[in-house]
Amino acid sequence: MKGGPNLAALIKTQQKRIFPISIVALFVTLGICFARAQPKPSKLPLLASSDFEAGSAAGWLPNQPSHWRVAQQEGAMVYELIAPGEQGKVRAPTSWSFLADYDVTSFVFAGRLKCATDASNPLRDMCVFFHFQDPTHFYYVHFAASSDEVHNIIGLVNGSDRVKINLEPAGKSVFRLTDTSWHAFKVTYDEATAKIQAYLDDLDTPILTAVDRTLGHGLAGVGSFDDTGYFDDIKLWGERTKN
Repeated sequence: MKGGPNLAALIKTQQKRIFPISIVALFVTLGICFARAQPKPSKLPLLASSDFEAGSAAGWLPNQPSHWRVAQQEGAMVYELIAPGEQGKVRAPTSWSFLADYDVTSFVFAGRLKCATDASNPLRDMCVFFHFQDPTHFYYVHFAASSDEVHNIIGLVNGSDRVKINLEPAGKSVFRLTDTSWHAFKVTYDEATAKIQAYLDDLDTPILTAVDRTLGHGLAGVGSFDDTGYFDDIKLWGERTKN
């Protein structure tokens, strides 16, 4: 109709209005999904689950109890590492707390972690431990804000200073611990193949991988090399060591 609204122009105008909103909504949705990433149920039996909402860390065994507490963080109760530890006989992570009663071979260990150290520090870290047998015999995943021979690695402590065992070249591994936000983590070990995989945020594609049979069993836990931070919503699926 002459003098009436141009339908094509109206549609084009509405598209201009809707498109930016849709893009923003998409990124917001992706961000929420990424932060709330959850591990898929494992075929292994669920052995332990800790959300700390009861206000205690029952069942956890820290190397320095005074450095750990259950505290409120963003409306939820979490397990907090409040002080870094000191180096011992070998160069290795200084702070850890383990699920005390679960010596496992194959396992899936998952949860959330958050580093409290200034995000501008490229050496900041949070660690996930497994096959811990004593303070100088264990593996750990070092999630960090940079990658080199000792940062953002899968490390082995076998009676001497830690060594990098992951297959990714030094400086080439994907690192994501670059902020003070929560990150979903998952670490897995398969006894049949000795394959180790570590995930952060993307729980389908590992950022660190290794194959190693040096330590075939032990405890699983969380901590840090020399930083502070938080852990929550932890689950352990696994096969117990046969005595």
